[in-house]
Amino acid sequence: MTIPDKLIYRWGIVPLWLLLSASVYFRSTIPIDETRYLSVAWEMWLRGDFLVPYLNGETYSHKPPLLFWLIQAGWWIFGVNQWWPSLVGPLAALANLLLTRKLAEKLWPEQTAVAMAAPWVLIATLLWTLFATSIMFDILLTSWVLLGMLGLLEVVQGDERKGWVLVAAAVGFGILSKGPVVFLHLIPTAILVAVWAPRSIVFSRWFAGLLIAALIGVAIALVWAIPAAIAGGEQYANAILWHQTADRAVSTKIHTRSLFWYLPFLPMFLFPWLFWPHFWGSLRGSRFFNDRGLRFCLVWLVSTFVAFSLLPSKQIHYLIPMLPAFALLVAKVVVHTQKPRLGGEWLLPVLFGAIGVFLVYLTKVPGLSKLNWVQTVQPAWGLSVLAIAVMLALLVWIKRTLSVAAISTALVAAIFVGFIFFFRYAGPAYDLQPAALKVKSFNDQHIPYVYVGNYQGQFNFLGRLTQPLPVLPAERLADWASQHADGYLISLEKSQPSDAVYLQPHREYWLVFRRAGQAADVKPL
Repeated sequence: MTIPDKLIYRWGIVPLWLLLSASVYFRSTIPIDETRYLSVAWEMWLRGDFLVPYLNGETYSHKPPLLFWLIQAGWWIFGVNQWWPSLVGPLAALANLLLTRKLAEKLWPEQTAVAMAAPWVLIATLLWTLFATSIMFDILLTSWVLLGMLGLLEVVQGDERKGWVLVAAAVGFGILSKGPVVFLHLIPTAILVAVWAPRSIVFSRWFAGLLIAALIGVAIALVWAIPAAIAGGEQYANAILWHQTADRAVSTKIHTRSLFWYLPFLPMFLFPWLFWPHFWGSLRGSRFFNDRGLRFCLVWLVSTFVAFSLLPSKQIHYLIPMLPAFALLVAKVVVHTQKPRLGGEWLLPVLFGAIGVFLVYLTKVPGLSKLNWVQTVQPAWGLSVLAIAVMLALLVWIKRTLSVAAISTALVAAIFVGFIFFFRYAGPAYDLQPAALKVKSFNDQHIPYVYVGNYQGQFNFLGRLTQPLPVLPAERLADWASQHADGYLISLEKSQPSDAVYLQPHREYWLVFRRAGQAADVKPL
């Protein structure tokens, strides 16, 4: 690696991260997840209750509080605002990148090129890139998983005290980030230590240290959980101490999918690296099983994937914390190999070009053209991606190869452009601020209203509501309407009605405001 290359790989990741982070200012807070989590943080802030999360007046047991604490820490410094929560995700993503580099340095201390390339691979692994700026829990959890993996390596390399302290911290703050799921990311790799660690390790000492670190980590989490359980009441205590652990993992009906549900998505999750012939050519000549670092990455990657495939509850973002293992693996096998054959390097420019053409003709794609937002898409989006494809092709033509930095820059630029254009066309369906402000006006004017159906906290923060929003099941709607003739009904419906007082798209549905006298027309999802 030449001196200019070293400078690019060492420092160029920062402007690339800044470019990706800037995308948050071209989009609204996305319902229903981001709006819900902001509403939880807002309600905790209003109550001055930093132990028990609340959503719309009820205890919220689905997630632990660390993300909400981080949001409120920024509000305590800067005042309540919408821009600080949007930065929490990117800052956690930056921690992911730095910790991935540090992990590569521990795995291959003599190969600085791997450590410099690994964050570039991670920032351009599509699944990670799409969620890196989100107000969600998975990127934050990934930081603690990386810290835990660093701890395991410290122990193997001789610094046991430091290593187990890092593992304990990772477990404790991982639980506070997303619950006991952190164990599924850390424990399989730790248990399979014989596969990737030197034979000199004393297994009795290893597993004793692991058990102690895990117990200390649990104790860190219990410093919050026990007072929160006492303050939140029996139902909340039961939810956070049991239902969020074994019950939810084993018998949940939430997001239940088949055993092999993740498999068809893997090419998309790991785009573009799985489609880079240089990676596959390098993999064949990597002496894979002779390298302890590569074995470590493989154990981490495969064991996590298998563990989450076995769970009944599946969402694509559950796999994000395993992606640094993939990034490390890719970086290791590609940086020290010879230049690939020229023919194979054309595949990625062609794929980017195909995506660009697809976007140019998006309005004519069967099945997609009927979506409301797709009907407004202009060719500029696809042409922008085509321009990126052309630049990649020029690099192949001039340099006869593609670098990790070039591929990563192309992918991040394409995602940045994608965020801008997607929210230009689909933005009104994701921006609930106008509806939230209308709800706030009802509160300010003491106008009775009710949300009919399943409410997910979409309006509480966006409208800065200071009281829980009233919610009714559809079967009680007629009684409420007869008692509040001057009131309003809010519902989320599949079809666009013609009799609404106020109407706006909500993703692929419609958010509808009606007068109480129109109760018979309400058809909530």
